[in-house]
Amino acid sequence: MVTKKKSPAKKVVSQRSFVRSPNPKPFFAFRITYQTVYWLIITLLLLGLGIWVTYLSVKVETIYDQVEANGTSMPHIMTPAEKK
Repeated sequence: MVTKKKSPAKKVVSQRSFVRSPNPKPFFAFRITYQTVYWLIITLLLLGLGIWVTYLSVKVETIYDQVEANGTSMPHIMTPAEKK
């Protein structure tokens, strides 16, 4: 019995002609995309958080200043009594 070896069929590759690519957009062109909106939201949140932390820091400093002012105006409260 004679066995024939099967060879794989050759694939036909279609030849395409060269197609011109579309003109690239300028690098500094401005378009509003979803990413632009996301970055804008993140920027506004971080800016708001920074302003809020600064506001709280100023409030705490004013409280410290008030405590210090009250402490220096009443020195007898801060010093212990002398024993005789």
